[in-house]
Amino acid sequence: MTFEEIKALHDQIDAEVTAASAALQTFPKGHLGLTPDEVKASSEFRAAMQSYNSAFLRLRSINYTLTHKFADELRQDRLARRASR
Repeated sequence: MTFEEIKALHDQIDAEVTAASAALQTFPKGHLGLTPDEVKASSEFRAAMQSYNSAFLRLRSINYTLTHKFADELRQDRLARRASR
């Protein structure tokens, strides 16, 4: 994969993580801000949590690849964005 391809994949997976996180935020919270156990036991919550965890692990893997295999390209990209401001 090239840097541009992996960066596009990162953006796509990041959007998936954001959407999965938003789905988790729709579940009710208790008075301390925690999700009650009866909600956590529901199949809807468990599916949403599985979706979030799966997307987050993929994003984590992509971030590792970006920072270790494309470190120079990532640095140049950041410098170019800073210079354009």
